[in-house]
Amino acid sequence: MRTTVHSGTTRAMRGPITLVSAALLALAVSSAGVGLVLAGGAYSEPPAGLPDAGPFVVWGASILRVLTDAAAVATIGFLLSAAFLTPSGKNGVISREGRKDVVRASWAAFCWAVCALAQLFLVLAEVLGLPLAQAVDPAVVSTYANELPITRALLAMVLLAVIVGVAGLTTSTSGAAASWLVVAVLAAVLPALAGHAAGLGDHELAVTAGVAHVIAAVLWIGGLIALTTHALRRDIPLRRAVQRFSPIALIAIVLLAVSGLANAYTRLDGPAQLLTTGYGQVTLMKVGLLVGLGVIGYVMRARVMPSLDSASRLSAFARVAGIELTIMAMAIGLGVALATSPYPREELSLPTYGENLLGFAYPPPPTIEAVAFGGRIDPLFLTLSLVAAALYVIGYVRVRTRGDSWPVMRLVCWLGGISIVIWCTNAGISTYAMVSVGLHMVQHMTLTMLAPILLVLGAPATLALRALKPSKGNERGPREWLVWFLHSPITRVLTNPFYVFLVYVIGLYGLYFTPAFGWLMGSHVGHVIMQTHFLISGYLFYWVLIGIDPRPKPLPYWGRMMLLLLALSVHGFFAVIMMMGSTPMAVEWFGLVRPDWVTDPLQDTLLGGQVAWGLSEIPTLIVLIVIAVQWARSDERDATRRDRQADRDDDAELRAYNAHLAQLSKRSE
Repeated sequence: MRTTVHSGTTRAMRGPITLVSAALLALAVSSAGVGLVLAGGAYSEPPAGLPDAGPFVVWGASILRVLTDAAAVATIGFLLSAAFLTPSGKNGVISREGRKDVVRASWAAFCWAVCALAQLFLVLAEVLGLPLAQAVDPAVVSTYANELPITRALLAMVLLAVIVGVAGLTTSTSGAAASWLVVAVLAAVLPALAGHAAGLGDHELAVTAGVAHVIAAVLWIGGLIALTTHALRRDIPLRRAVQRFSPIALIAIVLLAVSGLANAYTRLDGPAQLLTTGYGQVTLMKVGLLVGLGVIGYVMRARVMPSLDSASRLSAFARVAGIELTIMAMAIGLGVALATSPYPREELSLPTYGENLLGFAYPPPPTIEAVAFGGRIDPLFLTLSLVAAALYVIGYVRVRTRGDSWPVMRLVCWLGGISIVIWCTNAGISTYAMVSVGLHMVQHMTLTMLAPILLVLGAPATLALRALKPSKGNERGPREWLVWFLHSPITRVLTNPFYVFLVYVIGLYGLYFTPAFGWLMGSHVGHVIMQTHFLISGYLFYWVLIGIDPRPKPLPYWGRMMLLLLALSVHGFFAVIMMMGSTPMAVEWFGLVRPDWVTDPLQDTLLGGQVAWGLSEIPTLIVLIVIAVQWARSDERDATRRDRQADRDDDAELRAYNAHLAQLSKRSE
């Protein structure tokens, strides 16, 4: 049953909704102020002689961060509602209510851009120790805004928020809304990539936890804001929307808890500092609020959700959701305070400048045992790999339990590919790849040429299509979203042979023969981007060549052979250029993080070229064999299909062909 409300009542609700929104913002700002005072991030007059931006700049930067975060949350929440929570029409066209959500998201995105731009000026003034009037000078902005990581992140955030705002005004499908949701989430995590957590010794864990924390928070809080708005307006079937939001909320709660623990670990020297430092006390306050939110959410979904179609239950949901949003506003304020306050952890300085850049001590001289079996945990790739393996196993078990067949070798291929990804990013090779060009190429070639072959042969999309249940009506569930993606314009571009060849092979030249290689190696974020590029580009390339999963326009087998041989030749030429080089590669990075056992950087670069040449042969041979087998099986299937057709129609095609030849023969007489 659909619950509606008269337009007059809807207009009457706008005033209270606005007042509640303003009250929540005020609560978030005041919570941030209290948190800053307790955590030691509040303004204090610096010693004489040091630059002072003034209290207006310091406090204003924190207030604007709260407003920026609030606008980002609203943007993401309404896009999430339009794409996944509100009812959709035929072929993914969003409903009238979904269209209103997208418009709300657009206006929130414009506010987001304005707040982020204002925050940029205040942060610039705070970092430079200048009054705001001087910091907004065009000469100062043009000189420093793109040099500081945090202001650079804010500039990118402003640009992406404007793009989302403009695009939302013309969005009419749930697929487009989902695409802009991804862009908005990306914009929201940018400050976490550039914040002071990135400079910690455990910077991999700190950055990963920070990004995960932001993603979980904006999706959870944003979704609740959208649902509360619809509960007050009574313009959608709320029960179904809450049911679809519940898994997102549950995952977000778990992710917030895990990432919060990781954040505390990277910022505190020990559990005792949770009680003995202001930073730790604010952390405990935030933890308490999140635990309370989890309990309230559980109670609401257990008692209120089963009968949300009634007006009384809608009011109850709105009241409980209002309590959740109040607690969330306080948590946002405390989170801003923690993000902008000095953490109590004391960083230990490593013996050399290069080790401080790496964040860990130089590894010993490489041995087979150290490279193959050593380890340094990468939380991002390890977690994502384990989740991907678990989801595949769940799908496999579901399909087999239902009585359908699924080749065991596909399961073996998928788990084998995942194991290689984990080895490349968490074993000893991941440490040695940071200090040696030769060993970096071992990691690169394995990650981009061997792991994707096995992953593609696992056919994950085909398994998901069989394991997932279709949704009812016009709404899109996980299976429908997967079908949409496999047939979307995005996938048509990603599986275009010219595109995959450009990204997979030609991209090598743009990466290794330009300053991009050294620049990406110089930061954890850049390193993650590079490894992700290796894995995705390899997966797309081999999906086009030997992929089992459906794709828009499969390439003929002879075309696959030609593409593989062309890629092999261009890749071989790349290796030859490396081996004939006269200067070491990426000295701006490997020259700084050079352990004693790398005695000749040029020889190390030449070793990288030899690895690129040698390791490309084995994957190419494997793919050639797979293409040949698939080609032969395809011919057999075609022959079998023609034989069955001939049996059904008494070989009508052959008789028609013979008749045509006979007619031609008569004409020639």
